[in-house]
Formats: sequence, C-alpha cells, structure tokens
Amino acid sequence: MTPSIAVRLESVLHGLRDAIIPAINPDEALAVEQSGLIVAQLTMLLQQLPYADRYHRLCRDDARATAIAIGQDASGGPRSRSAAEALLALLNDVDADEPHSSYLALAGGISALTTAVCEDADPAWRAFVARTVFEFSVRQNRRERVWFKDSGFDPAPGELPSLTEMCATKSR
Repeated sequence: MTPSIAVRLESVLHGLRDAIIPAINPDEALAVEQSGLIVAQLTMLLQQLPYADRYHRLCRDDARATAIAIGQDASGGPRSRSAAEALLALLNDVDADEPHSSYLALAGGISALTTAVCEDADPAWRAFVARTVFEFSVRQNRRERVWFKDSGFDPAPGELPSLTEMCATKSR
C-alpha cells in the first residue's frame, strides 16, 4: 500500500517533533527558529492539501474570466492589440487538469496586457483594463489571504472566511 500525501506529511511532522527538534542544541537560535517554521509550514500544507485543487481552480477560473473580459474589444496600437491576442490565445492552452499552472500562465498574460495597454491603448480601453485587473487583483488577494490565514500574519483574519467556506463558493 502506498501511503497518502497526508500520511507522509504527518510522518515527517512526527519525526521532526519527536526526534529531530528535541535534538537541536537550544543555543542554536537559527536552527530552533527554522525548525519551528518548517513545522508550521508542513502543518499548514497538511491543512491546505484537501483544498488545493479547488483553490487553484478558483484562481484559474477568475483569471480566465478576467482574461476574456479584458482581451476582447482591444482598441489601440499594435503593442496592446498584440498582447490582447496573445492573452486570448492562452485561453486555448488552459489545461483543465493543471489549474495552478494554467492560472500562472493566464496571470502572466494579464500582466503583459496590462503593461502593453499603458503604452498604446486607447484611453477608454486602458481604463477598462485597469479597473478590471484591479478588481481581479482584489479578489485574488483575498483568496491568498484566506489561503495563508493560518500562518498568523494577516492583519485582520477575522474578516476572512475559512478555507472551507471559500472553497465551497463559486469563482468571483
């Protein structure tokens, strides 16, 4: 029987907590600090694991909708029109089985278009792209805040839904 990823992570955590960390010399402040960070990251990964696919699909689906919205009706010079065409072409390459890499590709295309519209887009389309990308960025930032909420660094974790709640909702 092949152990699941969750079982393997639990085994690593067990080894760190019960054997390795107790053997670290307490005078080695960096080693003590880093071992605590490693345990925290592995614990958070274990909690995120059941939601990873859904989280990445939410990100990808929102990026896809944003790409469609800003890539159509390009109006301006050759640089912005070319970036819009390239972004729309990326939509054909989005792999349903690889939501994270698809999200990253779409985010790169959105970024390239955003840069291009600053150079030679018509003012109305530039404003539309800027507004639409800003709104997408706000949604993505919130998703990322929820994803990393358990790290303890968010300034207002109480205003965020749980990972379970976020992953149960539809995109956007």
